Amino acid sequence: MVRAMRVKKQNRISGVIYAAALLILVSSLISSAGATSMQYSVQNWDEAPPVNEESKAPVPLDLWQVSPLVLAAVTLAMISPVMVLPAEIILGGIGLVALNFRRVEVKTVLDHELRNGIYRHVLDNPGVCFTDIEKGLDVNRGTLDYHLKVLRREHRIAVLTKNGRSFYFENSGRYTREEMEMLAILRNDTEFTICEYLLDSPGASRNEIVSLIKTTCSTVSWHMKRLTDSGLVCSTKDGRIVSYHLSGPAKRIVEDISGSRCV
Repeated sequence: MVRAMRVKKQNRISGVIYAAALLILVSSLISSAGATSMQYSVQNWDEAPPVNEESKAPVPLDLWQVSPLVLAAVTLAMISPVMVLPAEIILGGIGLVALNFRRVEVKTVLDHELRNGIYRHVLDNPGVCFTDIEKGLDVNRGTLDYHLKVLRREHRIAVLTKNGRSFYFENSGRYTREEMEMLAILRNDTEFTICEYLLDSPGASRNEIVSLIKTTCSTVSWHMKRLTDSGLVCSTKDGRIVSYHLSGPAKRIVEDISGSRCV
């Protein structure tokens, strides 16, 4: 205990010495500046002051041009134990505020009415894109972008980026990566209509799908290639006739979407 008191006393003395040295240095700077000051005379300026770029540019100052007393004072202020405690207090306070903000944000992330509405919209429309949320909720783009970032930061939603577009999902592990990509494809109304038709009419031909969506054969071929490449649709060929049916995972996804739309 006696040793601890001695160490504490020595630290206190050291701090006082540092503070005194700093005060002496500052005083010497002030006195030396006054002792070497020159007398100036003020004259009227008859011409307009220069306005070229050189006159506006600051004059750089090299390190060797700085007074050694100034350098010593700055160095002493940086290493002085007297400055350590205030710095620790300030940094500690900032850390506590940040941690407390983070804790409150996690608990109250869905207390915000608009943010909760955005979250519910994503839950009800898995794979919804940014533009559809903006139109569906009539919200400003900047505001929507901010709240989506908050929901992502708090792990409430997941995002799939495909071909430069972002599709949002509930972050609950409900969908696999493959299923998320399928849902992104099904955000296209024409392709969802085709898949919904195949759910009720498996084995439909291309001509039947042409009649369904009332378009050309080439357009239907383009849509069917996208659907088969994504794994949503499988095709079988019997001679010249090609028939289509939904894959196993696609059936569950289309049933879920159809059921949610009927509610």
